[in-house]
Amino acid sequence: MLNLNIVQPKMQIDLNADIGEGFDDGAIVPWLSSANISCGAHAGSETEIRQALRLCKKHHVAVGAHPSYPDRQNFGRLALEMPLPELRTSLLQQLDYFLQLATEEGVTVHHLKAHGALYNTAAQHPQIGNLLLQLSRHYQLPLMTLAQSPLHLTAVQQQLPVIAEAFADRGYQANGQLVSRAKPGALLNTDAAISQSLLLVQQHRLQAINGDLLTLQADSLCLHGDSPEAVTLARELHQALVQQNIVIKAKTIHSFSSEAPWTL
Repeated sequence: MLNLNIVQPKMQIDLNADIGEGFDDGAIVPWLSSANISCGAHAGSETEIRQALRLCKKHHVAVGAHPSYPDRQNFGRLALEMPLPELRTSLLQQLDYFLQLATEEGVTVHHLKAHGALYNTAAQHPQIGNLLLQLSRHYQLPLMTLAQSPLHLTAVQQQLPVIAEAFADRGYQANGQLVSRAKPGALLNTDAAISQSLLLVQQHRLQAINGDLLTLQADSLCLHGDSPEAVTLARELHQALVQQNIVIKAKTIHSFSSEAPWTL
């Protein structure tokens, strides 16, 4: 007789947050499987960055480099009118600085994820997105970006390692983009964030603020480490995923080709 007791593979999701920005990293990191650490341009001192690296090392959390527009005044959340060569120089400086600190702390960097306005701009605009893809190649770091955005689709088309990201605690527009922080519905409370996350992981669906159901498949869920409910959300979302038999684990990344690093 045929054995019909086929074991289905468990669902799996990466749970990440942005850290090294001067908030309560010690309380949030233990609930994560990956973390994006500031490179010092939008927030974070060298001490805070090193502490974040050590926390991730202690708790076996995969580390991502988290560069930004160089704008501490606005926490990197405003798009700057920077010439592309100037932005490239800033990002190279940030990443070289961060990778040096990671090396000194004995931490391997797992991926690259832009912060704030740079993340949102790059996801939609080819020139900025292409710059991040060049950096991804140059540093041999897989890029984490907004699931099903033009940047995500371009990375897939170019056969580059990419981590498709969705947001646990942010509202979505009907076109799949995030609701602007300046508008109602941009930030979700803990209960709404958990509901959105479970729907996304279990059914690959997500409800936009206008009520439309979107189809969205993601490798990683992000929660914001600077939000008032960050620690509560990290703990309760972790527990909710585990209760649903969902494995919380950083995505296994396929390596880059053996070609020499990309020259910027």
